[in-house]
Amino acid sequence: MVFKKNQDIIKMKYLTSIALILVTLFSYGQNFKTLEVFRNNDTIPSGKAIFYGSFIQRLGFTSGGFPQDIRLINTDTKEVFTFRVKPAYKSTKENNFFYVIKPGNYAILHYWWTQSKWYGSKFFTEPIFKGIDSKDDLIAKLKSGKIKESDLIRYSFTITENSLNYLGTWHFDSGLVSFTNDKKDMDNKVMEKYRNINLSTATINLPN
Repeated sequence: MVFKKNQDIIKMKYLTSIALILVTLFSYGQNFKTLEVFRNNDTIPSGKAIFYGSFIQRLGFTSGGFPQDIRLINTDTKEVFTFRVKPAYKSTKENNFFYVIKPGNYAILHYWWTQSKWYGSKFFTEPIFKGIDSKDDLIAKLKSGKIKESDLIRYSFTITENSLNYLGTWHFDSGLVSFTNDKKDMDNKVMEKYRNINLSTATINLPN
């Protein structure tokens, strides 16, 4: 009886742990703020910062006219922010992004995207962690022991006040995401459009 009771306690603790992970992974979508797009004739707002980069999406043409977003969390204030990485009605595989953000420490929470289906559409909210395929059933892997809670490490970056930050090329075309430094190529493509900021002074600030 004592052995069975101990087993029940262990099982309850395990289920509680899984429940907490579920809350952590999916509850942030309830309240989030949309980041302001940095326009080509703007300058860095006082007390804030700019980040930019390019995003390679999962689907390409089969994304249809649906937008795709990334959600970030400020790990200090716990505020959640969202920004668009693939505009609506645009099917190009790679898109640039430029946004205004408050200084702080940030982590990538989710990749939110929609796939066009013959019957309409299918929505996906993928939690993003280092070295973990976001297309897999994360909860099933946790329950089976294939991954541990300690393996759930998010990509993060720090933004300082009045700064210009290059966040790299975001490779989200597969479940295992990665980030590369293609600053020179990107700057050459967009410098004529963003003449009010000096892209050559931007800090290379890839999520890690």
